[in-house]
Amino acid sequence: MIKDRNLRSVFNQWGGKTATFFSYIHFNHDLCLGLLAALLPLIKEGLGLNYLQSGLLLSALTITSGLSQFPGGWLGDRFSRHKVIAIGLAGVGLTTLAVGLSPAYYPMLFILIIMGIFSGAYHPSAVSVLCSQVDYDRRGKAIALHMVGGSVGFAIGPIIGGIIAEMMGWRFAFIILSIPAMVAIPFVLKKFRQSTITKDRSPQNIKDDTTTKSKRQRISIVQALRPIAIIFALVIIMHLVVGCAMAFIPIYLVDKHSVIPAYAAMLIGVTRGGGIAGSLLGGWLSDRWDRKRTIFLALAAIGPILYLLTKLPFNAGLITTLVLFGMIMYMRTAAIQALLMDTVPPYLRATVYGIFFGLCTEGVSLIQPVAGYFMDIFGIVEVFNGIALTSLGLSAVALFLAMKPKSSETNRVIS
Repeated sequence: MIKDRNLRSVFNQWGGKTATFFSYIHFNHDLCLGLLAALLPLIKEGLGLNYLQSGLLLSALTITSGLSQFPGGWLGDRFSRHKVIAIGLAGVGLTTLAVGLSPAYYPMLFILIIMGIFSGAYHPSAVSVLCSQVDYDRRGKAIALHMVGGSVGFAIGPIIGGIIAEMMGWRFAFIILSIPAMVAIPFVLKKFRQSTITKDRSPQNIKDDTTTKSKRQRISIVQALRPIAIIFALVIIMHLVVGCAMAFIPIYLVDKHSVIPAYAAMLIGVTRGGGIAGSLLGGWLSDRWDRKRTIFLALAAIGPILYLLTKLPFNAGLITTLVLFGMIMYMRTAAIQALLMDTVPPYLRATVYGIFFGLCTEGVSLIQPVAGYFMDIFGIVEVFNGIALTSLGLSAVALFLAMKPKSSETNRVIS
């Protein structure tokens, strides 16, 4: 009996049924989005595409997915967020089905653009609704559990999709794996039919309620982000740098260390596995310790870890460093999401999250081709060394800012 109560207490500390439910729908959403890159070789062969056409399929999804976060967040703050989530799930699920039914290249290209547009509806509203349903001191852990759902979806989708494709063809992989996202839609509409902000009673939001009742003018996005503007900008810049490195790790391992390509691809899975642990650690630390301290710790650590990756020979130490790299990347992400939800008033949360997620996603999508261009000129090892040195400099900046005495303006918004 005591053990059951302890387990229930731990479960509730991590967001309970609400966070678990959001982890479930995040899994279904990202299950669809993770299929294209994994099955692209089969699509290329099946439709007789060249490398340029194959790359454009990926770009159609990734670029539109990044851009769509901005309007997706704006819509989440102006309409019912749970309906926006449901629309996003429906759009992603139906377009995944449509990819499987697509007869040729150009219809598929158009469908993937539509999929990217709909994908922008989910994350800003989902994180905003989740944070309105859990207390402040559990918010980081709940966000971490939500992130794990998406990470597992991205990891398992290609595996299940590959098995289905091997047995039945790549079209059936898209068709079958579109079903879970669409099945989740009625559950979302039923669970969050009522207002999703009424349970949010953190000090910041109680203050916001009082402000609304007294008919004071609502603050703007710039005013809301001003207390955390420096850390917000530093997190995005660091994400653009290390996110670019993350995409080229398999090629880097092949070219510098002569790793077998299939093994190098598997090591990305190891890195993402570290990311799952990092999400949980970041959420726990941000609740237990402090949001900003957790972010600064991650920012200060990621540069030295990435620099270490460029210096180690290929051995167990390098593989361990890859795991640490994934952990620190995702630890920072869990903490910054919680900080944003704490700092920004409820009526701006989805918009601000859409800006943050959009800048990170779209920025990496645009920087990767530029990095690839310089790799063709100078070599991947030299460019990777440059990326590592840049991240090391950013870590030094983060460490300097973390050690500065905090003024009243930069103190935690919720106290």
